[in-house]
Amino acid sequence: MQEERKGTTIPRAMGRRTFVRLSAGALATLTAACGDDANPTGGGTDTGTGGSGGASGTASTGVGSTTGMGSGTGTSGTTGGTTGSGDGGSGTTTGGTTGGASCEPDAVEVTFDPDAVPEDETVYPLAVMAGEMKPTSVMLTTIIDEPGTKRLKIWRPSETAGNVVMVVDADVEPDADGYVKVTVDGLCPGTWYRYGFFSGDPDAPTARSTLGEFRTALDDEDLEPLTVALSACTFTGGPWPALQVMSDEYYDMVLQLGDQIYNDDVFDGPATLQDFRNNWRLQLSHPDYKKFYSRAGLYATWDDHEVTDNGKFNRETTDPVDIQKRDNALDAFFEIMPIDSGRPNVRLWRSFRWGKTAEIIVLDCRYERKPSQGIYISPEQMAFLKDRLLNSPCHFKVVMNSVPITNMPLLWDVAEGDRWEGYPAQRDELRDFINQNDIRNVWWVSGDFHVCFVAKLEPDGNDRWSNQYEIACTAGNENPAGWTLFGSQFDYGVGTYRGCIVTFDPLSDAVHVRFIDPDGGGDDYNKALTQL
Repeated sequence: MQEERKGTTIPRAMGRRTFVRLSAGALATLTAACGDDANPTGGGTDTGTGGSGGASGTASTGVGSTTGMGSGTGTSGTTGGTTGSGDGGSGTTTGGTTGGASCEPDAVEVTFDPDAVPEDETVYPLAVMAGEMKPTSVMLTTIIDEPGTKRLKIWRPSETAGNVVMVVDADVEPDADGYVKVTVDGLCPGTWYRYGFFSGDPDAPTARSTLGEFRTALDDEDLEPLTVALSACTFTGGPWPALQVMSDEYYDMVLQLGDQIYNDDVFDGPATLQDFRNNWRLQLSHPDYKKFYSRAGLYATWDDHEVTDNGKFNRETTDPVDIQKRDNALDAFFEIMPIDSGRPNVRLWRSFRWGKTAEIIVLDCRYERKPSQGIYISPEQMAFLKDRLLNSPCHFKVVMNSVPITNMPLLWDVAEGDRWEGYPAQRDELRDFINQNDIRNVWWVSGDFHVCFVAKLEPDGNDRWSNQYEIACTAGNENPAGWTLFGSQFDYGVGTYRGCIVTFDPLSDAVHVRFIDPDGGGDDYNKALTQL
C-alpha cells in the first residue's frame, strides 16, 4: 500500500523515517536506545504535572512493554495490569534490538488489513489524536460513543504483503462519558506507527475509528531534518482549507499553537462542562481536523479562546462564577487533548527533545499572567525556559509561543498589553539572557494575531536576540491589518490563512519555511533561513 502526499509517494514498506532520510540526503542514523527521556534538565522531558485528564474524569490507562493494559491514574501510564493482551493472531516475533536495548519486545507479524475494516463514525465520531511523543512512548486519545470494551491496535508496516507488525493489541475501556486516554510504552525511537480503535472480535474486528499515525521522538544521539506543520486560530465549525492543504504534505508532527477552538459563545452562556464538551465534539468531528490529526502526533499549547476572548475574562478574577466557567473550559480541554496534565495541578509548559536536532519547548502564555504585577509567565516557567534555552544539547530550540514576541509595528501597539511587549520587564529579561549567554538558533513559533508572518524579533539590531526569527501562522481566521507586515523586519506577512510547513535541518544549519496558499495549492513563500 502507498500513501499519496503532495510532492511525494511514500511506500509503506520503506517507512517514513527511511524515506525522509533518503529524500533529504540526511545521514542514516540508526542508533536507537530505548530509554525513556525523563530528565527534566537533560532534554526530552515532559515536565507537566497532574494526572492525565485531571479532575474531568477521563479514563486514563497504560500500556506497558508487555502490551498489557489496565485502568490506572497518574502521569506514567505504566501501571496497567496484564489483562487484555493479545497478538491479533499467530506470527513471527519481530521486536527490535538497537543500541544494546530492546524495544517492541512483544511485536509479532500477523495477517491484518486495517483499512478493510469499515469505519463507524457513529461509534467513533471524533478525530483520533496522538501526543506527548517521546522516544519510547506516546499518549492516544479519542471519544467512543458506545459502552463496553474496545480494542486498541498499534502496528507498523511489514515487508510481506497483507501483513503488519502488530506492536500493541489490547483492550481499552472508555469512561462513562466515552473518553479514552491511553499511554503506550515500549516503542522504538524515531519510528512511524499506525493505530486505531476497533470493535468486535479482536482477531476479526467489524468496525473501527479513523486510523491515525504518529512518529516517536528521535533517540538522543540522532541528527536529521525534522518537519512540522503549524496551526492556530481555527474558528469553530470549519471548513479550514489550510488544514486540508497541509494534510497532503509530509510532517513529523503538528505544533498546535492555540485558539484551536473558539469557546466565546459557550462562555457567554451557562458554560457548563457539557457545554464545552459539546463544542469540542463539533470541532473535532469535522473531516478537516480528523484528517489533519490522523497524519502525525501533536504537541499543543493554548491561547485565550480555549476559554474565551481575553477581553471577556480577567485572569486575576475572584468571581466564583467566572472561575467555575474557566475550570469547566480547562477540564474539557484536558480530557480530550493528548496532554499529560490537568486540574488541579495544571502545568502546561514542558519540553520534548527530538535527538540532537530540536527541542520543542511548549510555553503557557495565558493562564499564569498577573497583569497587576507585570507577570506574563510565572517565575517558575521563566526559570524553566531559561534552563532549556541554555542547556539543551539540540541544534535548534523551537519555542511554542502562542502570542507573538516580535516587536510589532506601531499600529499593533493598541493591543500591546495582550502580548510579551505589554510585559517589558520579562521580555527584556529574556532578551538579556539570550544575548549574555550568546544562545543561537532559538526559533519562535506563534499564532493568535490571525496573520502569517516571518519576522526578526526587532526592526534593527545586530545582537543574537534581534536576529532571531519568529514564524506566526493562522489556519483559519483572518486579519485586515496584515497589510502592515512589511519592511526589512518582515520577510513575509499576510493577513489571510495559509498552510505552514517548516523543516528544521541541522545538517545545513537552516530552517526551511513554506507558506502554502490553499486556493491554488502553490507556495506563497518558500525560503531557507539561517540566523546570524
